[in-house]
Amino acid sequence: MRLTLFIYLILIAANSIAQDTLLLGHSIAEIVFEDEKEERERLFTPQQITSVNAEAVLKSNPSNTADILQKNGAVMVQMSQSGGGSPIVRGFEANRILLVVDGIRLNNAIFRSGHLQNIISTSPYMLNKMDVIFGPASVKYGSDALGGVIHIHTKSPEVHQATKRYFVQKMNTANNGVSSHFDISWSKEKWSFLQAFSVQHYGNLKMGSNRFHGYDDWGREAHITIGAEQLNTSYSQADFMQKIRFDANQHWSFMLNSQASSSTNVPRFDKLNDVNDSGEEKFTVWEYGPQRRFMNALSIGHSKVKRWFDEFNTHFAVQNLSESRYSQKKEGPLFERFEKVWVYSLVADFNKSIGYNNLNYGLDMQYNFVSSSANEGTPSRYADGGSDMNSFSMFAQYKYPFAKSSYLSGGMRYSKIILNADFLNTETYNLPFESIQLDNHAITGSLGLFHQLQKEWEGSASISSGFRSPNVDDVTKVFAKSGTVTVPNKDLTPEYSYNVEFTISKKWNQGHFISGTAFYTILQDAIIKNMFSLNGQDSLWYDGECLPIVANQNIQEAYIWGYHFKAYAVLNDFWTTTHSFNYTFGQDRELNYMDHIPPVYGKSEMNWKKKKHALKGYLLYNGWKHIETYSPNGSDNPQEATIDGTPAWCTFNLNYQYRLNEVLLAQVGLENIFDAHYKTYSSGISAPGRNLILTLQASF
Repeated sequence: MRLTLFIYLILIAANSIAQDTLLLGHSIAEIVFEDEKEERERLFTPQQITSVNAEAVLKSNPSNTADILQKNGAVMVQMSQSGGGSPIVRGFEANRILLVVDGIRLNNAIFRSGHLQNIISTSPYMLNKMDVIFGPASVKYGSDALGGVIHIHTKSPEVHQATKRYFVQKMNTANNGVSSHFDISWSKEKWSFLQAFSVQHYGNLKMGSNRFHGYDDWGREAHITIGAEQLNTSYSQADFMQKIRFDANQHWSFMLNSQASSSTNVPRFDKLNDVNDSGEEKFTVWEYGPQRRFMNALSIGHSKVKRWFDEFNTHFAVQNLSESRYSQKKEGPLFERFEKVWVYSLVADFNKSIGYNNLNYGLDMQYNFVSSSANEGTPSRYADGGSDMNSFSMFAQYKYPFAKSSYLSGGMRYSKIILNADFLNTETYNLPFESIQLDNHAITGSLGLFHQLQKEWEGSASISSGFRSPNVDDVTKVFAKSGTVTVPNKDLTPEYSYNVEFTISKKWNQGHFISGTAFYTILQDAIIKNMFSLNGQDSLWYDGECLPIVANQNIQEAYIWGYHFKAYAVLNDFWTTTHSFNYTFGQDRELNYMDHIPPVYGKSEMNWKKKKHALKGYLLYNGWKHIETYSPNGSDNPQEATIDGTPAWCTFNLNYQYRLNEVLLAQVGLENIFDAHYKTYSSGISAPGRNLILTLQASF
């Protein structure tokens, strides 16, 4: 069905191109693809959105794409190992946040609920911008957008552009890191091209030496650290991207988007620092194998006023993703587990203007196939007979302007998800079934009001719902963590979130602005791990240990609320200042604290710019996360904190850049100037200590 529909859309395009008059000798107007639009144009509901453009990305000297969000001050990022970065948006993390790259879903059937590092599979130097949508966004994006969406927009070739080359060379001292990037873009007549390549290598990460928090031994496990150096934290990564664009005429445009990313093995530091009952290292090996991502996507854009649409965009994408895990306890066998995922997707998006009103509608189809295997004598992580997950959805959004810069909006989406998993080996764990089938559906909606108030004040209110259907990781995984072993549960259903939020802001002619957003989210039928029995047994032998059994279950109802403030001021011709502050709180119906709820965090920044010089000084800070506010289910990793929780911390940072000429730009950054030791909330690895960063950029 998917292939037939795709071929049908191609034939429509070919037929329409044949009918359109090719205006040779005339300029071709550039068609804007759907994924290149501003997020506020794509998402009709006036929700809180934070954007980071390419210039801001480069100024932040990021170590990876997740680091951009951390340094922006709007999103908390958890790290289990050096090659990691798991964003937390309003108390939601991992598979409850949807990651999107160029309009293509990055989330797949094995995205887990704990902590993920998949966001770093795109080089930060390939970004055009990155948007964070806060709150449920399932009307536009479908399943997994419970807490928000992180949309990564990579660079694209421009129509009729001169040849552009861009080179970045960066070095830093905290982990002796070296990063190199080069991209080139050009066009010729109707064709436009872009090629980009990035290579990054990081050595062992050095943590801060000054323990202002007063916990002298925190993060200093003798078998895994030497002084400030954290052993087994080095890794490398290479990323490639190619885009080819063909503008057939003023109505039709095609884009082929190819991306590839591969890392070396990445040691899991938060496992390697574990000790057994004798105080000795528990694992001699625990590492992720190379994380590989390959994507080929064909986008078709059409712009011409017709009865049912003025423009439409279609994406057909194929992704292949590989993951593996290697673990070995002291004097134990080596366990090797491998996962491969194929993802096929087809998305069609239509837009129609009706007077001053706007209608956006479309359909979305996804197919995931998961292959899970292991070395001889080791059970696989997921169903060894293979798993597949199909989804089909339709959506519509409508925007009604009722005054200048004021509008009402609403939308709805219907989704159906089918999951199948087959177990060939049921004897190892005595599973009482040979297969699992789930057939779920969901309806989500949104309503919004944006109104231009008096004296440059603006206000908005929105109600939105989100859902997440259980995936292969939720349903079929067998995995040990925090002294328990998780087993499959064939009775899972979707989890839902319902959100209301209010925003008020004011802008001044000089460029100043202030804004504040308050939100309240209800989480229903949430999937959490709880005690479980298998064939009447409450414990199971797993990797040489007898562990109590838990399973994912739809038993949690909870609420999360919080607020966000941001202010920007132009002090004079040279100085500007920006400040942001975030607070989140969450509990379930039994008054247990929710997991993934970060402490108070924010950023204060001062910028100075004059001719060829630019200087930025900024403060990143986190409040205390006291141990009594940790979730009881263990997802917050209390074993990685102190006995009192995660202490408050702040870092002072400077960045200076100087434009040598029209081609070269030099940067010098000094992060964590006071060399403070700290861990970000829920992280297993200590954050970088004092870090000198040298960067040279060339555009020619």
